[in-house]
Amino acid sequence: MFKLKEHNTTPLVEISAGLTTFCAMVYVLAANPAILAMAGGPPEALFTATALAAIIGSLIMALVANLPFAVAPGMGINAIFAFVVILAMGYSWPQAVSAVLVAGVLFFLISLSPIRERILRDIPQSLQFAVCGGVGILIAGIGLINSQAVVFTAGLPSLGDLHSPSVRLVFVGLFITATLLAMNFRYAVLAGIILTTIVGIPMGVTVLPESGGLFSLPPSPAALALNFDFSLITTPDFFSVVLVFLFLAIFDSLAGFLGLFSIMGAEEEARWRHKMGRAFVADSLAMIASGLLGISPNTAYGESGTGVASGGRTGLTALTTAACFGVALFCAPIFLAIPFAAVAPALVVVGWYMLSPLTRIDFKDATESFPAIMVVVLIGLSWKISDSLAIAWLTYLLMKTASGRARELNLTVCLVAVVFAAKLGWDLA
Repeated sequence: MFKLKEHNTTPLVEISAGLTTFCAMVYVLAANPAILAMAGGPPEALFTATALAAIIGSLIMALVANLPFAVAPGMGINAIFAFVVILAMGYSWPQAVSAVLVAGVLFFLISLSPIRERILRDIPQSLQFAVCGGVGILIAGIGLINSQAVVFTAGLPSLGDLHSPSVRLVFVGLFITATLLAMNFRYAVLAGIILTTIVGIPMGVTVLPESGGLFSLPPSPAALALNFDFSLITTPDFFSVVLVFLFLAIFDSLAGFLGLFSIMGAEEEARWRHKMGRAFVADSLAMIASGLLGISPNTAYGESGTGVASGGRTGLTALTTAACFGVALFCAPIFLAIPFAAVAPALVVVGWYMLSPLTRIDFKDATESFPAIMVVVLIGLSWKISDSLAIAWLTYLLMKTASGRARELNLTVCLVAVVFAAKLGWDLA
């Protein structure tokens, strides 16, 4: 089924790679429920839904694409789901999940159509990099603000109350995780969460399960699954939310797949276009699955690179990772005991990772770098991704035209500019 001989690998190598990938990304079972619970989701159901999303998503990647990439609810986009769409915009949980499902279906249709190739070819790379960086600042800010490590007084930001044990624990966690990153420790995020959680016990922040032990049957996800509300589907705001989820899903996938294929070596990277199509289809189906489960969007995890670097080349690696998440389903008390203060440093690390594409922007070219930095600053400070991208996109078009370089604008850029202009016009009307 997985064509191991064709990929010059063995079952032992693939299984070992799957275990490695699981160890690198298992932190999602603590981080995702903690983040989504801040928006009112039931933690127990969120844990089970997160694990099921990882199992189903990784199985889809294994069986549809035969690729060693594990899938789970994405870090970053989960914070946007919780803090921007639900808490800031006032969407109910069913309304936000409905937007995820619609975005997943659109992602699937795009993955099957020639539009996918046009998007990959025509969207300005500088704006792609900038959105990633802007969302990175947003994600780091969400971690610090919602853990009270950063607070606002009279509208101005400042450090939180360092007398608070939970705030002190956030900074302890940052120091621990930063030290592990400096030591090039492969599982720095996971180890940082574990060690910070342990430190939080004597500080009174981490509350251990009182009874029932560390293992249990999986909590029911019924409170979340198949719970939709499409009442806003005809409104411009709903379209904006869908657009944000869709845009982030496509470019998260694109960036992730390109990076993972490059780890495989020159031979695999040369064949990426053939495999990219199946990878996109699998990722879009996984996103639909997360919507049906009632949580934030699934995406392929960059941590899959640890398994790929260990020799994983086929879907057997992803299948092994899915099996590990199946075992973890019975460890809910362990993961639910982890406080948000121990998860916040992981969000800061995710934000740091997402800033790295900014180094690929050509700052010698003002028509590329100025709109890009507008995206970064506007998203990071306003938390309005679609509006920020619309303003920067129109600025990009205007600067290219004013500099006499309109020939660099392709049809896709112009059509998207029309859509963004119409959206801004509607908002101002």
